Amino acid sequence: MSGAKSRFVVSADWVEQQLGTNGFRVIDAAWYLPAHGRNGAAEYAEGHIPGAVFFDQDVIADHTTGLPHSLPSPDYFAEEIGKLGIAENDTIVVCDGPGFFSAPRVWWMLRTMGAENVYVLDGGIDGWKVEGRPLETDLPEPEPTTFTPRFRANRVTGFAEMRAVVETGVRQVVDARGAGRFTGDEAEPRAGMRSGHMPGARNLPATSLSANGRFHDLATLKRMIDEAGIDLSQPVVTSCGSGVTAAVVTLALESLGHSDNSLYDGSWSEWGARSDTAVVTGPATPVEREDRQPLKTRITRLEMTSAPKNSLPVPANIQTALMSVQDIPLSYYRYLYRQVGKRWHWYERLRMSDAELSDILNSPKVSVTVLYVNGAPAGFFELNKINDDLAELSYFGLFEHALGMGIGKWFLLQALYAAWQGNPKKVTVTTNTLDHPRALQLYQMMGFSPVGTSEAWVPPMSDAELLMALDR
Repeated sequence: MSGAKSRFVVSADWVEQQLGTNGFRVIDAAWYLPAHGRNGAAEYAEGHIPGAVFFDQDVIADHTTGLPHSLPSPDYFAEEIGKLGIAENDTIVVCDGPGFFSAPRVWWMLRTMGAENVYVLDGGIDGWKVEGRPLETDLPEPEPTTFTPRFRANRVTGFAEMRAVVETGVRQVVDARGAGRFTGDEAEPRAGMRSGHMPGARNLPATSLSANGRFHDLATLKRMIDEAGIDLSQPVVTSCGSGVTAAVVTLALESLGHSDNSLYDGSWSEWGARSDTAVVTGPATPVEREDRQPLKTRITRLEMTSAPKNSLPVPANIQTALMSVQDIPLSYYRYLYRQVGKRWHWYERLRMSDAELSDILNSPKVSVTVLYVNGAPAGFFELNKINDDLAELSYFGLFEHALGMGIGKWFLLQALYAAWQGNPKKVTVTTNTLDHPRALQLYQMMGFSPVGTSEAWVPPMSDAELLMALDR
C-alpha cells in the first residue's frame, strides 16, 4: 500500500490529456469562507480549465432549511446539473482552488445522486496554474442534458438521525473541523454558535488530509485515521462546520475501502446553533479497543468414495453459467475469495504474497470454476487433484447476494461432478464451525462422511492487512 493513491483522485496530467474527450466533464466547484478572502466565481471568470463549468454551491442547494448550501432534492439537483451539461454516466472531475476544500463536497453530492465516475483533481486549480497549464476565460455554454438521479439516502444523515447517533453511539462521529474549534479553544466563525463538539466525536481535520494541494497516499491516510481513533470496521458519520469539508473525510474513508459512511448535512451550523443539543469541549475521549483475538474453530474433515448418483435441475427463473478460468488474474481470484469468504473468516489466501498465490493457482493440478447468475459472478469452487487417486475440494461458496436463491445444493453438485471427472478413488473437503452453519449438513447430504476432527485458532486480519489485500 506504500505510496498508493486514492482511486478517486486524478492528476493534472491525466485531466489535461482528457480535455475535449466525449463524455469527459470538468466542474469548477471553488467555494470559500469569508476568512479566505477569495471568490470562487470571480476566479473562475478570470481563468479556468478549458471547458470547465462552474458549480455554485450556494445556488444549487436546498434554500428552505435556513442552513448554508444544504443538499438539494434529487429532482432539483438533476435539473441544475443537467443545465451544466452533466449526465450521470459522464466521467466527471471536480476541482477547487487549493485542491481539497470544497471540491470533495460536490464529488460527494454527485455520487449521492447516483453518478459513479467522479473524481477530484489533485493539486487543484492553484496547482494547475502554477504548472502553467492551459486556461480559458470564455464562459462555456454547455448544451443541457438529462441527469437521471439515483438518490442514495443512506449517504446522508439528517438532524433526527444525528441526535440518535450521538445518544446511542451506534456510529462513530468524525468531525472535520480544525482542532481548536473541535476542543472549543477557538470561536466558531459563524456568530451565535457554541464552541466544542458532539459527545463521543473524533477529530480528523480535513486540512490535515492533504499537503500542498496533494491528497495523502493511502498509507498516510490510514495512519492518520488510526491515530484519530477511527475504526474502519465500524460505520461512520462525518461532520464539519457546514457540511463542506466533511466530504474530505468521506473521500479519505472511501479511498481506504470504507463504504458504510454518511455525511451529516446540517453539521455544526445546525448542531451548534441549537440550544437543545449536547456539546462538550476539550479533546476527544480516548478510545479503548479490544485487541483482535484469534478465533477458535473446530475443523471437520470429510471424504466421499464414490461419485454422486443424484441429480438436480438447474434452478428455475435464473440464468446460470459455469466457467473454468484459465490463468486467473490474482486480483480477480482475490476478489472471488473475499466476496465468498468474508462472512466465514477466510484469511489464508489473502495473506499470501503474489508469488505464493501464483505458485498455487498456476499448478496444473489446481482449477478454479466461477458461477455466474444472471450474468454476474455469484460464487466459485477450487479443486486440487492431489494425485490420481485423490482430489480435494479446496474452496466452495457463494457470494452473499446469491445466498437464499436456492442454488447451493445444485452448485455443490456441479463441483462434485467436476471433482469426479478424473475418476479418483476419493474426494475430500474440510469445513469448520466458522463456516456457514449448514455447511457440514450440506456436505453430508451430498455424500460426504466425516473422518476426523481437530481444533484450530484463526487469527483475524488487521486493518492494515485487509487494506493491503484490497490494494493488490
